[in-house]
Amino acid sequence: MTQPPPTLPDTLTDRLYLSTLIARLENALLASPSATRALEEWIALAPERIAAPLLVERTHEPATPCPAAFAPLLGEAPLHYRKIRMTCGPLVLSEAENWYRHDLLDTDMQQALDTTDIPFGRAVHALGFFRQTLARESLWWPLPQETLSRAQLQTLRAGTDRQTAAQENLPASPPSGIALPAHLFRHTALLRTQAGRPFSLVAETYTAQSLWPFLS
Repeated sequence: MTQPPPTLPDTLTDRLYLSTLIARLENALLASPSATRALEEWIALAPERIAAPLLVERTHEPATPCPAAFAPLLGEAPLHYRKIRMTCGPLVLSEAENWYRHDLLDTDMQQALDTTDIPFGRAVHALGFFRQTLARESLWWPLPQETLSRAQLQTLRAGTDRQTAAQENLPASPPSGIALPAHLFRHTALLRTQAGRPFSLVAETYTAQSLWPFLS
């Protein structure tokens, strides 16, 4: 069953709150060696607890090409492709695509990645790998990228004025809400073995649904 998105009034306070949530989530992910663990800890912080574990769902979509700017880092050997979704109850928190050197993994790792829904990092944990962040891409931000003008601030504050007017039974302009996007940001990272050899590229895209438990 699809869960409807939360409705947020378009006020400066709510936009600042969203920007704070996005920054906290991204910082937690960048500071953690495991995106899965970071998402588990993130969901545990939500005031609206979800009575469901974090799950990995492997998709079987056609392979997409490895990003041309980074493919040479993995050498010239054929690459395998794997895509998963991280879910929690009805929410899809993120999608992750991996392009990896199958020939650099042992048989147990290969079989786990080919036949199960295990997170990629957990399957190759024995490599003692580490991440090298290559790119951070913002796909949506609740505040204007340029400096807010006085007129823009007044427009955003109008939502707060509507709430006050409603409480005092005063006339107010028609309400508007913040339209949340599908995706918030994307991280692209190179995975290296303990010896420093690149063996996988991962592109992780995080969804607005990762914020929903904080918006009820």
